[in-house]
Parts: sequence; C-alpha cells; structure tokens
Amino acid sequence: MTVGQANSVDNRKWLVLSAVSVGTFISTLSGSIVNISLPTIAHDFEVGIPEIEWIVVAYLVTAGSLLLTFGRLGDVIGYRRVYIGGFAVFTLASVLCGLSLDVGQLTAVRVLQGIGFAMIQAVAPALIASTFAPSERGKALGLNVISISIGLTLGPTLGGILIEWASWRWIFFINIPVGLFGLIWGWGVLPEGRRDTNQRFDVAGAVLIGITLFSLLLALVEGEDWGWGSPAVLGLLAVFALVGTGFVVTELRVHQPMFDLGLFAIRAFSAGNVSLLIAFIALFVATFLMPFFLQRGQAFSALQAGLLLTPLSLTTLVVSPLSGALSDRIGSRALSTSGLAIMALGSLSLARIDAETDGWGILWRLAVLGLGLGLFSSPNNSSVLGSVPRSRLGTASSTVAQMRITGQVLGVAVGGAILASRISDHAQDLAGEIPQQLVQRDALILSIHDALYFAAGACLIGVFASLVRGSRGDPTEDATTPEVSSGHNQRLLYLAGQPERRE
Repeated sequence: MTVGQANSVDNRKWLVLSAVSVGTFISTLSGSIVNISLPTIAHDFEVGIPEIEWIVVAYLVTAGSLLLTFGRLGDVIGYRRVYIGGFAVFTLASVLCGLSLDVGQLTAVRVLQGIGFAMIQAVAPALIASTFAPSERGKALGLNVISISIGLTLGPTLGGILIEWASWRWIFFINIPVGLFGLIWGWGVLPEGRRDTNQRFDVAGAVLIGITLFSLLLALVEGEDWGWGSPAVLGLLAVFALVGTGFVVTELRVHQPMFDLGLFAIRAFSAGNVSLLIAFIALFVATFLMPFFLQRGQAFSALQAGLLLTPLSLTTLVVSPLSGALSDRIGSRALSTSGLAIMALGSLSLARIDAETDGWGILWRLAVLGLGLGLFSSPNNSSVLGSVPRSRLGTASSTVAQMRITGQVLGVAVGGAILASRISDHAQDLAGEIPQQLVQRDALILSIHDALYFAAGACLIGVFASLVRGSRGDPTEDATTPEVSSGHNQRLLYLAGQPERRE
C-alpha cells in the first residue's frame, strides 16, 4: 500500500465515525428533548398524564424490542443499509410527529420513530468496530460517546428554548435538517459492504425475541402504574417467560440463529454485557430520582435542576474518549472495573446529600458518577465488540444497545419501586420527630437514599462481573482482527457455538 492509499484509508475511517456520530447524536437528542415538552403537549391536546406518557412508552418499548433484530439484519444485509434506512425512517417519523393532530396520532408515529432509532443504534457501534483497527477501536468508540453526551446535555435546554420561543412541534422539526444532512453524509461516506449470500435471516427467531422483549419492557415500564401484581403485568411477565423459553429452544436448533446464544460462552462478551446492564441500572436509578430530590427536596426550579444535573454528562463527555484511547494500550478490564467502582462511590456520596446540601456538594458528586461512567463505557464496549467474530459484529453491537436500554428501563422501574415502597415507612418514622410540614420532604430524601444505596450495591456486583472478563497481555489481539491465527479463530468459532465452516 502506498502512502497516498494509506492516508486515504485513514481519512475514510474518520469520515465513517463522523457519519455514525451524527446518527447517535440525533437519536440521543430526540430521546432527551421530548420529556421536557410532555406537559405542554398534554395541555395542547387536553389529555392527562396516563395518555401523554404513551408518547414515551411507545418509543422506548418499540426500540427496545427491535434492537437485536436489526443488529442481526445488519450482519446479513450489511450495516450501511440498515443504518441509512434507519436514518430515513427516523427523519420521516420526525416530520409526521410535528404534524400530528392529536395524542393518538403522535403516539402511533412515535412507534415509527422508535423503529428508526432501533435501526440506527443497533448497528452504529458495528460500523465503527468494522472500520477501525483494534488498536484504535476504543478511541473511536470513546469519541462517539461525545455525540451521545452532547445529545443528552443539549436536549432539555434546547427543548425548553423551542417550547418557550416557538412550539413543541419544533422539538421534532429540529430533527429534519440534521436528519437530511445525516442521510446525505452517510450515503456518501459509509462503506458499501457486500451482502453475504451465505448468511440467512431467522424470521421465526426475530418474531419470538421481539415478543419476548416487548412483553418484558412493557411490564417494567408500566409495572408501577398498573401494579406489579396486576393481571396485566403478571400476564406480560408470563408471556416473557413462555415465549422467551420458546425463543431459546428455537435458536439452539437453527443452523444460523437470529441471536447466537453461544456468544455468551465468550467471557468478555458475557461479562461485558452483564456489567453494562448493571451500570445503566445504577445510572438511571440516580438520574431518575435526582430531579425529584432537587425540585421537591430542595425546591429548585426545573431549569435549575437541569443545570445542576449537567456535570454528569459533561464529565462523561470529557473522560470517555480518554479512557477509550487508553484501553487500546492497556486493555479494558482495569478501566471498566475501576469505572464501576467509582460509580459505586458516586452513588454512595449522593446518598449522603440532604436538604441543606449546597449546589457545589451536588455538582461534585454527580461529576464523580460521570467520571465512573466515562471510565467504564468506552473500554467495556470495545471489549465486547472485540470478543466476537466479524460475522457477529451486528449481533454484538445490538446486544450492547439492548443492555443499555434495558438497564435504563430497569433503573427507572427499580428507583420508582423503592421510592414508592419506602416513603410511607420513613414518613411514619419521622412523624413526631420533626415539624409536620417537613415530614414528606425528609421522607422523600431518605427514600432516595435507599435507592442510591441499592445503586451502589449494584455497581459493586458489576465490579465482580467486569473482573470475570479476563485479561490479555496484548490488548490489540482481537476476535475481529482479520490477521489473528487460524487456531485463535477456531477457538472463537467453538466458543460461539459455530462449526468450522464457511458461512
């Protein structure tokens, strides 16, 4: 390869990263910008909270049910096709969301937007991992986290500005120019990739896993409102168990399964995904409950609370690229494990705040939590994606996204359940000890402490899960590397449950 060719290849990979980052930014922004507009939308459509919450539920459950399906589809037809298709669907859905005439239409179109989100998120990490060499993959994934953090940070503020100066409809219309740019840019720079005619898509497996995940996520999202012992929630959990069992049995018998369960025999894959699930459970326990603490426990306004929460995502934004680049040199285990340990310390420190804690005391604690997340995320994702054969990159990529979204839902569900179950107990204990007008406030704060202790304990379990991933002397030795030895490839095929054959 000549110097000019090498430079061309080097430039091309950064163009690919830029195209993927646009997609992760717009899909993350859309998730964070909508919540702040819900009261305004409810007022315009003259509906209550039970109706308006389905705007969020429909999007979340749809996306979470389809991530694994689109990840495998990317393995079969190519990641570029799935990614570009997702961009087109997401942009079209954004237009329709902004034009919706009632809450029913908006909810239905949010389902379509959730499909586009799932297509983008399922294959975005796979596009990066298939483009960058293992020695640079951590750095690339870390840089991609910047776009995620910007989307999370910018969403609430931008949403507030658009609602204040324009209309809630512009929180969807704002996606149009970004979406069109992303479509054109992605079409021009993403590698075409050839369809592997030997790969087959398992339709039955896709249907079964879709029903399984839909049932689980809907039960978790609505469990608090419907009641965890209600017939609806118990029925959904029963469907999850029965159809999930059918999915496992089916996949073990299929020649080319929708989801290769044998991947979980690879320690780095299974340990990385378990620790990722735990990290996001703990993270969303904190991020779900902190607005309640700030607004009801300390009487901050919504805008002030939003600004106080920004150090978490800003710290993650700064640390993730650095930890990703460092993991390319020293491996992922030490960084990921340290990150989870710091997240545990951050959760414990947050459990020490009270009604008298000043803004600085809140800021530095959230920054510690963001530091831990930044140290953990990029190295962990690099470890997971580097542990699988190239033909399963889409599956690994979508599994990472699936664990992230399932962790979010579980974190909110667990945080809400602990808050609801403990607040009355604390109120009873405080009655007579402090003025009556302070009982509910302090009971709320103590209940949030209980949830944060749970989050810290979960992170410690994640530390042990992360340690199990194993350690290799050369962090660049990698299952996705084309040049690894045939013996190493054969071992991976065995671990992944694949016979030694050409697919």
